[in-house]
Amino acid sequence: MKTTLFATSALLLGLAAVPVQAQTSAARMLQYSEANKLPTYPLYISDQKTTHLVFPFPVTYVDLGSSGLIAAKATGAENIVRVKAASAGFPESNMTVLTSDGKLYSFVVNYQHDPKVLSLDLGAAGSASSAQGEAILSNSPIPQGNLDAYSRQALAAGGTSASESANQLSVRAGNVGYKQETLFFPLHVANKSNVTYDVDFVKFYIQDKQVAKRTAEQALEITPIYVFNGGLKKIDAKGQLEQVYIFKKFTIPEQKQLIIEVYEKGGGRNVKLKLTNADLLKARTFK
Repeated sequence: MKTTLFATSALLLGLAAVPVQAQTSAARMLQYSEANKLPTYPLYISDQKTTHLVFPFPVTYVDLGSSGLIAAKATGAENIVRVKAASAGFPESNMTVLTSDGKLYSFVVNYQHDPKVLSLDLGAAGSASSAQGEAILSNSPIPQGNLDAYSRQALAAGGTSASESANQLSVRAGNVGYKQETLFFPLHVANKSNVTYDVDFVKFYIQDKQVAKRTAEQALEITPIYVFNGGLKKIDAKGQLEQVYIFKKFTIPEQKQLIIEVYEKGGGRNVKLKLTNADLLKARTFK
């Protein structure tokens, strides 16, 4: 018992002899400043669409904050991760990705039924500006913020490439816009009826102008890299909807045409527009 008491007393005396500054040094090592914080990227995903993240180096580690997220490397590409929601709606979560160069990427992930950004290039110059919610689309050299600005110009510019009306629904494609290998298709939809119109989806595809009888019709669907106001789906009675569908630059062979179809959800008020290559070649540029 005496030995134990002596050892305890010696230990207490030893601690007392340690200067206060030395005792608190360990706590100071845990302190950090704003400079130590890694940037966090906002990420919105859906259970209906797959989002692809492009990294400058091969991915070596992926951690998901909850079971509401599904992620995997893209087949044949070590630097691309595809992400999707397991189901419609989930509490805010996070995702962490480590690449072979030792860099750690942190994401705050939320559910969005129709996310605007489906391809995010983390290696593009300026992607660190994500603190302002701006993204660089991997298929376009234009930052998302500029895409929004050009889209507003396209909607305000007026003009008509094609228009069609049916069942008191009017659809007009404005003049095509062009900037840095990117095409902008402004779409104006007016619901002139007293019944709300719910947009199911808008489809773009290229097909032959004329299809011979007994010949299967060949159509090539093209997918936009970004949709301005893409989250808007409901058009009130006597209301309007304005969107801009943005694509990587393409042209149409002379014997083919571009078809734009607007489909009503749970209804039959569908409208089809037809554009030619001449409509693309007349595309106006933005300031």
